[in-house]
Amino acid sequence: MTGASRPITDDRPLPLGDWLAFSDTLRADDSPEGLLGEVVETLRRITGSPCVYARLRDDESDTLHAVAFAGAALELAEQLQAAPVEPALYQPLLRPEYRQSHSYLVPAEALPAGVPDTAAIGSALALLTPLRGRGERLIGVIVIAWPAPPDLVTVRMVEAIARQAALAVENVRLAERSARLLAKEQLLAELGRAVGATLDLNTILRHTVDRLAAAFGNGLVALLDEAGHLLVAAAAAPLNDLIGRQLPLANSSLTWVVQSGQPFVIDDCRSSTADEPGFGPDVASCIIAPLRSGGRVIGLLSVVSHRAGSFSDEDVDLLEAIAAQVSGPIVSAQLYAESQRLAAQVQRRADQLAVLNSIARIVTATLDLRESLPRATQRIQQGFGYPQVDLFLLDEEASELVLVASAGQYAPARVGYRQHVNLGLVGRAARSGQIVRAEDVASEADYLGFSERLEIRSELCVPLVANGKTLGVLNIESPQLAGLTAEDAAVLETVADMLAGAVENGRLYQRAQQAAALEERNRLARELHDSVSQQLFSMTLTAQAARAQFERNPARVPALLERLHETATAALAEMRALIFQLRPPALRDQGLVAAIQQHAQHIAHREGLRIELNVVGDERHARGIEQPLFRIAQEALNNIVKHAAAHNVQIQLTFTTEQVQMRVIDDGQGFDPQARLSGESRHLGLLSMRERAAELGGTFAVHSHPGAGAEIEVIVPLRGRSAVAERD
Repeated sequence: MTGASRPITDDRPLPLGDWLAFSDTLRADDSPEGLLGEVVETLRRITGSPCVYARLRDDESDTLHAVAFAGAALELAEQLQAAPVEPALYQPLLRPEYRQSHSYLVPAEALPAGVPDTAAIGSALALLTPLRGRGERLIGVIVIAWPAPPDLVTVRMVEAIARQAALAVENVRLAERSARLLAKEQLLAELGRAVGATLDLNTILRHTVDRLAAAFGNGLVALLDEAGHLLVAAAAAPLNDLIGRQLPLANSSLTWVVQSGQPFVIDDCRSSTADEPGFGPDVASCIIAPLRSGGRVIGLLSVVSHRAGSFSDEDVDLLEAIAAQVSGPIVSAQLYAESQRLAAQVQRRADQLAVLNSIARIVTATLDLRESLPRATQRIQQGFGYPQVDLFLLDEEASELVLVASAGQYAPARVGYRQHVNLGLVGRAARSGQIVRAEDVASEADYLGFSERLEIRSELCVPLVANGKTLGVLNIESPQLAGLTAEDAAVLETVADMLAGAVENGRLYQRAQQAAALEERNRLARELHDSVSQQLFSMTLTAQAARAQFERNPARVPALLERLHETATAALAEMRALIFQLRPPALRDQGLVAAIQQHAQHIAHREGLRIELNVVGDERHARGIEQPLFRIAQEALNNIVKHAAAHNVQIQLTFTTEQVQMRVIDDGQGFDPQARLSGESRHLGLLSMRERAAELGGTFAVHSHPGAGAEIEVIVPLRGRSAVAERD
C-alpha cells in the first residue's frame, strides 16, 4: 500500500500543475492500458486515495477488465486482473443516495461479490466514476478507495479527468483500429499482388502462410483432395509439423466449416473434444475460415493460440479476408497444375506411342530374331529411359530362360546367360504368365540378381505370351526403390505383346525356311535323279559297251565314245543348270529382271522353247523380295518344261508403288487345277509357289483348262507389308 489519505476541503484550490501535466501525458500515450495507468496514478496523487484502479469494457464479451492500478498491492492487482466482472454487477450500486454528481460513492460493505472489498485496504468508501466516451457510451469505470466522503469539487474534478481520459482512450482505440485497418489493407494488398503474380500453387501457399504468420504469428492452409480428404498443404511454425497430414473431418468444427462454408472460432479447444481440430495438444484456441470458390469449399485457413479466448471478431474478419483473397488464385493454380499435368500426360502418351511405333517397326522389319530382338531391346531402354532392360527367351527343352538381348548400364556382357525357370523373379513371371513388380527386391525371397548389379532396388518382369503360351520375359531393373510403376507395367505389357508376336512369327518363319530348304533339297534330289543320275548311269553303260567292243569290234568304239561324250556334255549342262538354280549370280549382281531373263534364256536354249519377258515399272519396288519371286518364276518354268508340252511362254512383270504382279502364261496342254493327277510333282510345285507367295503376304492364283494352256498369277502388296529377309 502506497501513499496516505488526507481530507480535502471545499476551498482546496484545483491542482493546475497536476492537471496540465496530466493533459500532456494523455497526448503522449499510445495505448489504453498505459494511458489509464497515468490516469489512476494522477487521481491517487490528487485525491490522496490509498488505492485507485480502472476497468475497461471489452466490446466483444461486454465484461469489465481491470487494466491499471495505483497503490494496490501486487496480490490485489493480480486478484483484480483475474476477476473480470459484468456491468450488471454495478447496477444495484447506482442508487440515488449514493450519487455524487455523475459518480457514486458506495460504502465498502455494499460492494457485491466479484468487486474487491475496499475495506480490506483501510477505506470505508469506494467512488465509482464511469468512463464515458462519445455519445455517453460506457467504456469503463474508475474505482477510487476513499477514507472519508469527498467534497463535490473533488468529485467533479475526478469526473472531468475521467471524461478526458475516456475520450483519450477512445481516440487511442480509434487510432489503433485505424492502424489495424491500414495494416490489414496493406497485408491484403501485398498478398493480392504476391498471389496474383503467379500460377505456381506452392508459391501461393508460401505467400499465404507468410502473411498469416505476420498477422497472427502462425497459420496453416489445408486443401480438400479429390477423395474428400483434408490435407495440410502449407503451414508456418509452430504448425509446420502438420504439413502433409490429413486432418480429421470426423471432427465437428472442421466438418461444420467444410459443409457450411462459414468460419468457426474455438475459444477453448480443451473444453470440448468434439471441437478439437487436431492441431496439437498445445493449441488452446483457434479460428478456422473456409476457402470458397465457385460456391464450394476447397479447403480452409486456420490460426491458433496457446491461450484460450485469444481471438476477436476483427481477427475472424481478417482471416476471412485473407481466405477470400487467396481462394481464387489457389483454384487457378490448381487448374493450371491440372492442365499442365494433363498436357504432360498427353505428351508422355505421345512419346510412349512414338516409342511403341518405333519398336513395332523394328520387330516387323525383319523376321530374323538375331537382328530384331537386340535392336528392340535397345530401343525400349533408350525410348523409355530405363536403367537396364533384359530380354529372355524360354528354352522349353532345357526349362531355362536364355538372355538373348540386353541394353543399359550392364549390357551386353551377359548375353547368352542361362537361368532355370524355377529361379528368380524372371522365372516366377515365366511360370505364372503374369507380370511381377517388385518395389523392393530385398523383400523378395526369390530375387536372383547378377553380382555386378548390387545397386538394383526394384524390378519389373513382363512375360511374353502368345496363344496362351509363355515365350520369354522382358525384365526391367532400376536402382530406385519403387522406381517402376503400374503405368510402366501397362506400357511394357503392350511392348511384350509386340515382342511375343515377333518371336512367334520369327520362329514360324524359321520353320518355314527349314521346310522350304527341305523341299528344295527334295526337288533337287528329284532333278538329279531324273536327269543327271540317269545320264551318269547311261554314261556308265556306254563306257562298258565301248570297253567290250574295243576287244571284239574296235570299229564301233569311236561311235560309242562320241555317244559317251554327248551324254557327259548333257550331264554337265544339267548340273550347271541345277547349280544356277541354287543361287543365280545375276540375282545378286543385276537384280530380279536380269536373273529371270538369264534363266529363261537358258531354259529356252536347252528345251527349244520361245520365252518372252515383258516388264512394266521400276523393279526397285521389289527390293527385299527378289529371291522368293525368282523361285516362283523358276518353279513355274520347271513345271512348264516337265508337264505342259508348250511351245511359247510369256513372263509379265509389273512393278508399282502399291504391288508387284507376276504372270507366267504358256500355250501348253493345260490341266484341271482341281483334279488330282497320278503324278504329284506338278501339285508339289504349285504348293511350293503358293507357300512362297503367302510368306510374302501375297496371293497366288492358277488359271487353266485342259487343252487351253495355263496361267500362273502372283500379286504381292507393298503398302503395309513387312519386309522379308531373303532366303538362301
